[in-house]
Amino acid sequence: MKKKQHREPGAMPQEIRMAYGKLLGLMLLAEPRPESAQVVAFYRALSGINLKDRDRHAVLEFIISPDTSGEELCRLILDTPDEQERNLLRFTLLEDLYRIMMADHYEGDEEATFFMRAARWLSIRQEHVEQVRKSIEEAAGYLPADEKPALGNRVMHQAVAGTAGLAVPLLMVAEAGRSGLTPRGVISGLHALSPGKSRRRSIIPGLLITLAAGAATWQCSRWLFQLPQWRRNRMAARISKIEDKQLRQIEKDLQKDEQLARRMIKRQSREFQDSDTWQELAALLLKSRALAGVLVKEIRIARGLS
Repeated sequence: MKKKQHREPGAMPQEIRMAYGKLLGLMLLAEPRPESAQVVAFYRALSGINLKDRDRHAVLEFIISPDTSGEELCRLILDTPDEQERNLLRFTLLEDLYRIMMADHYEGDEEATFFMRAARWLSIRQEHVEQVRKSIEEAAGYLPADEKPALGNRVMHQAVAGTAGLAVPLLMVAEAGRSGLTPRGVISGLHALSPGKSRRRSIIPGLLITLAAGAATWQCSRWLFQLPQWRRNRMAARISKIEDKQLRQIEKDLQKDEQLARRMIKRQSREFQDSDTWQELAALLLKSRALAGVLVKEIRIARGLS
């Protein structure tokens, strides 16, 4: 029997994703004067639900003039028939709302009130709300700390690596020769390790082979001790690459939406309508695009790119 595939939020029907995006927009409205960092977090969350440009523009128009309550939008989320998909939507949405709220590192009263209302509308219990808060606050801990080992540990690592680099050649010579590690045994071992016919063998090739084996063992031992840091660096580089790609897309989306806001300002001016709200939105989108650009540059500098 084929196992049923459960959809991610980004693969849900359009009306569900639109309701999700509008709820994110209501979190922005909960802050009287949202910061650019919150707008970037808002666009990051929107990218996770794969809204097309026209759908994202519809969300912006909703922010300018909301026509549906948050409770009604949450009801649409709860109407998702598949239980696992519904739970994934509920908790992913709550996480995104919390990230937007805390993007400016401050939890305002209006934002906190809307956040708790959204949790109640989504039928999420208080203990689960606290788990969401805790998981996001501890999210930075998924990478091991970028710290050098203590001096004592570094000395111990070097000593072990050096011992291994010395022990391997000695064992090779002892196994290949006769009389153990006596002077005669060492010479016979180096002869045995040297390539060529036994009569014409020199101890020099054998000596070079054992020195190379010792150096390789020493390097491998050092690499094994550095493996946790190497893994961390590799993981950090991969995450940095994903972050760079996502921020570049956010920068493009912000530019498109700023252009939309400018068009709306011109159209409303011709129709003698109040365009102040669109002007404020255009200015906020411009600042947010600048912030996204700065974050992209910081990531690329950290990765050593131009």
